Amino acid sequence: MISGDDLKSMRVNAGLTQKEMADKLGVSRETVSNYELDVGQPKMRDFLKWLIYCKIDTRSLVNQIDQIQNQVNGSVKRAHHTKKKIK
Repeated sequence: MISGDDLKSMRVNAGLTQKEMADKLGVSRETVSNYELDVGQPKMRDFLKWLIYCKIDTRSLVNQIDQIQNQVNGSVKRAHHTKKKIK
């Protein structure tokens, strides 16, 4: 996913302390520290909140997710179509 160093850089650049980020996410300060030390990863919901609180533009991330989802859906449809032909 993303490194703890990246999470820390985003938080620091946004002018937030670990405690402030923890309060925003509804987790402990220790949990935020662990994320930044690469001891565990935030849940996707908390990761997206992290990006928002750090004022990171999430549009490109959402577009990439949409592209991946479309590729996966296309692969599944092609595989299903191929499987029907084999029968």
